[in-house]
Amino acid sequence: MSWIVSLNKPWLHFIVLGAVLFYLQSVFFPEPKTVIWPLSEARVNRLQEQWLTSTGRNPTPTQVGKFIAAELDRDMLFQRALELEFHLYDTIVYQQLIRNMKFLQMAVNKTDTELFDQALEMRLHLDDEVVKRRLIQLVEGQLLADNPTTKPSADKVAAAFTNRKEELRRPPLYTIEHVFFNREREPEVAAIIATITEQKLDVRSARQLGSPFLQGYQFTRKTPDQLAQNFGNGFVFSLKQALNASQVNSQQWLGPLPSVYGLHYVWVAEYQPERDVLLREVEQQLRHDLEYAAKNQALRCAIAVLRKEYDVRGQDQNASDLKDLDEKDREGCQ
Repeated sequence: MSWIVSLNKPWLHFIVLGAVLFYLQSVFFPEPKTVIWPLSEARVNRLQEQWLTSTGRNPTPTQVGKFIAAELDRDMLFQRALELEFHLYDTIVYQQLIRNMKFLQMAVNKTDTELFDQALEMRLHLDDEVVKRRLIQLVEGQLLADNPTTKPSADKVAAAFTNRKEELRRPPLYTIEHVFFNREREPEVAAIIATITEQKLDVRSARQLGSPFLQGYQFTRKTPDQLAQNFGNGFVFSLKQALNASQVNSQQWLGPLPSVYGLHYVWVAEYQPERDVLLREVEQQLRHDLEYAAKNQALRCAIAVLRKEYDVRGQDQNASDLKDLDEKDREGCQ
């Protein structure tokens, strides 16, 4: 019973009571969370203008909610980086702030260390977009390090291959040369083609009978989209039709075929039809894509968890959108 007697000490009661009160205080009166403030109207307008410039159309309310949420997340990650003092030890931040100080002509008789310290005192790191992007990148890297992903298994790669087989299908490839005739010379085309045929001219010799073509004369292993960039979609359609009609894949003249520039007498050196891709051809790409998707999901989950530690205040008119986005981020993170 001696241990019971030893517990009957006023000083021990005082320590236990203090610990209980400290615990209850942390439960009922927790430390206030750091506030991530709503975006200013000017900042939201700037985001909308950037969307309009890049897409050519005004964003919908849902889209506005999404990029406001993304920007608030950036602010939160930036705040996290400052709390962890990443800005004090990163080389890129250090060099950027020194450059800013020199641009402001404040480098006279000062060492780089002194310039860096003065830049921090002037709070230049809070308004520099390069610094902000770098610090956000560092926090994202730490979140990924704390939430590592596993390498995709062979089964997942095989499943991705099956699901994306049509998307990964290889397009046809054309290796062609041509003799070009501009609009003014179109009446001569039939006679020149007859000369090429009768004299069995090779492509290089035949080309001397045509007009100059700025995009060039030889196109090796080009897809339809790549040919369309040089000749237009109409030319590619005519080429396909002519190949289908001839039923010969290579070593033949076709045409004349029209393009946006004029007429072309085309020598098809090689044609490879579209085909299904083999797993071994795209395995590395599939692994890379799966790893990227897994890291992106892990980061979204980590950011969703991190939001619990901050008081993130969105725009009132987008509050429901932001709540929905937060819930969506949490899905699949269990």
